[in-house]
Amino acid sequence: MSEKNKEIEFIKIICVLDGLTEGLNIIKGQEYYGFETVDELGYNVYTENEKGRLPIYIGSYSKTYFQLIDNEIHVVTFEKNT
Repeated sequence: MSEKNKEIEFIKIICVLDGLTEGLNIIKGQEYYGFETVDELGYNVYTENEKGRLPIYIGSYSKTYFQLIDNEIHVVTFEKNT
């Protein structure tokens, strides 16, 4: 049985509002990775990723808390161990 590597596409975003003051787990000025929520009103937010490791999920937050850093898609590839 052939197993393929898995890839996930993320965008790089920066937090522009201090979520900690509102009890959220996001910090102003901190860079995160994420992708849009299904309703396109927010982002599913993850910590910075280490090569070959899945970033840690922080939560889903409104787009008002973030600014897009670049228009590049960052791909994380997970290799299957044989």
